[in-house]
Amino acid sequence: MKLQTNRLKTDILIIGGGTAGCFAAITIGENSNSKVIIAEKANIKRSGCLAAGVNALNAYIVKGQTPESYLEYVKKDSEDLIREDLVYSISKRLNSVTEKIESLGLVIQKDEKGEYVSRGTRNIKINGENIKPILAKAVENNPNIKEQVQK
Repeated sequence: MKLQTNRLKTDILIIGGGTAGCFAAITIGENSNSKVIIAEKANIKRSGCLAAGVNALNAYIVKGQTPESYLEYVKKDSEDLIREDLVYSISKRLNSVTEKIESLGLVIQKDEKGEYVSRGTRNIKINGENIKPILAKAVENNPNIKEQVQK
């Protein structure tokens, strides 16, 4: 096998086209003019652990919960081996990330009042079989983002 060198220019390189890599690229693409490359070993429609689909988002602040209660849950679950400031910052944005993915086309189950159907205190039910194709389409639609599949 002969390897080829391919020199690419970009402002931001994201290694991995899973859900987090795609969402990071989408966020960067919507908030700047930076050129982004997602380097991935497969097509991003089917890469990462969510490619097969999921039936719940496991990080959501449901009614009656707060970013502070989410932080306490993570601290207990990790036996206090976390960066509290980072977990707290993330917890304050969990719901806005969910709303963004819903705006891209993810079906999130809702009750008769239009509220997300929760599963426990940190999960909401989704129809997640299309989560990766939805994110891949949003990546594809942004001219500042390119996918680089490693062959």
